[in-house]
Amino acid sequence: MHKLLKTAMISGLGLWATQAQAATLIGTFSGNECGGPGGFSNCYAFPDGTTSQGQDTNNTGSPSIFKMNSDASTDKSTMFPTITGSEFNITYVPGTNTLSFVYTPGAGDPTIHYYAISQANTTNLFYDASAITSDSISLSTYYPNNPGYSHITFFDTGSSPGSVPEPATWAMMLIGFGLLGGTMRRRKPETARVRYAI
Repeated sequence: MHKLLKTAMISGLGLWATQAQAATLIGTFSGNECGGPGGFSNCYAFPDGTTSQGQDTNNTGSPSIFKMNSDASTDKSTMFPTITGSEFNITYVPGTNTLSFVYTPGAGDPTIHYYAISQANTTNLFYDASAITSDSISLSTYYPNNPGYSHITFFDTGSSPGSVPEPATWAMMLIGFGLLGGTMRRRKPETARVRYAI
């Protein structure tokens, strides 16, 4: 029993220590994430995996910061005057169809928690609860029939999507329930009672 307990605890700690570092895909939709009236500065990403053009009246969206097209042309939001574009190092490798970026924010620059990648009339929206400063995306995973990308857009901090427990959290929870059930089920050894007839 003690060996099993130790093994379960060590396994659980190992799973807990290796949590995912990449952003999570939270939405896929047709079209451009920032198309429509209002311009780039009025584009927002939302926790439900969608984007919207226009005023964010509920203050639940994350405003757009910066966009880079595949031809290296850019667009910047007027909401973040400290962003010059030099904070972003975006690289596309055609041979592996991989898009990578590094964001090095300066003083007063916003924090990134969402980014969207568009290609072939499909947009994928990604989110990370931690500040996103870099990522590398295999575009073949999301656009298997269309190599390359149209553009990548970065969004500021806003509301976060409903939390989904990481696999390590589930593992620790299940191990905990298992141990609790094991201790409740374990019976104390019974002592023999001797009765004498008189």
